[in-house]
Amino acid sequence: MSHHHHEGHNHHHHGYNAEISKRFVIAIAINLIYVIAEFYLGYRYDSVGLLADAGHNLSDIFGMGISLVAFLMLKKSSSETFTYGFRKATVLASFLNSIFLIVAIGLIIYECIEKFAVGSVASGGAIMVTASIGIVINGMTVVLLSAGKERDINIKSAYLHMLADTLVSVGVVASGGLIMLTNMYWIDPVVGLTIAGIIIYSSWELFRDSFVLVLDGVPNGIDVKHLHNELLDIPNVDGVHHIHIWPLSTTENALTGHVVLRDVALIDDTKDKIKDFLKQHNIQHSTLEFESIHYCCAESC
Repeated sequence: MSHHHHEGHNHHHHGYNAEISKRFVIAIAINLIYVIAEFYLGYRYDSVGLLADAGHNLSDIFGMGISLVAFLMLKKSSSETFTYGFRKATVLASFLNSIFLIVAIGLIIYECIEKFAVGSVASGGAIMVTASIGIVINGMTVVLLSAGKERDINIKSAYLHMLADTLVSVGVVASGGLIMLTNMYWIDPVVGLTIAGIIIYSSWELFRDSFVLVLDGVPNGIDVKHLHNELLDIPNVDGVHHIHIWPLSTTENALTGHVVLRDVALIDDTKDKIKDFLKQHNIQHSTLEFESIHYCCAESC
């Protein structure tokens, strides 16, 4: 019974979600159309701001593409080489996305500093119209991606990216309006730097969390000490050591550990209780090594 219990849930509710993949495809399509229009208008009206923003939006599409590929890889079942399948691709995707975000911020800051130095004479009207369309497109994308963001850091990274972009577009519209009214061209880079600050603030946590996952650290939201103490409360468990917890994907986690039993005869029942307890703590895959009280584990004596 307990063996079947473990294998049964491998492939469905976690991992691949057709609805989310569909949302990513729609989001990528509408953003691609917008970027092409933005490049054309930036070129036509000679606005370095619009061209830069188009480049930035292109990096977003690239980021969403990475997230989508990672999702599609969840469908691939395990092989002899990849015994867990390609779930870890989602972790890599969220990490790469956070790196892109940092690079994009660097480019925005560079643009702004350059504008302070050189001064910009952009057409306020062209900026406003294009950025307004940007708000609509980015806003639609944010709504599309908001569905699974709390469950999955990979979706969250794409969501934050697009939310940051929506803020950029709002800032750009405001600055375009102010430039038209006042001819104070320095407003443009000030707005840019403010937005860069907001993005750094919101994306630092994403970078930190995904960095931990890439290095097989304990996923955010799992407290090892607390888990250890609660395991000791399970009947028949005398001790627990060598606990290792790591992510299999951005939504699934694994654990290995040694469990010392008071009565080895009750092994199956105790094992089921431990596995159920771990599932409640978002650990779907566990491999446990059981020892009797009299067994002297080489590393613990």
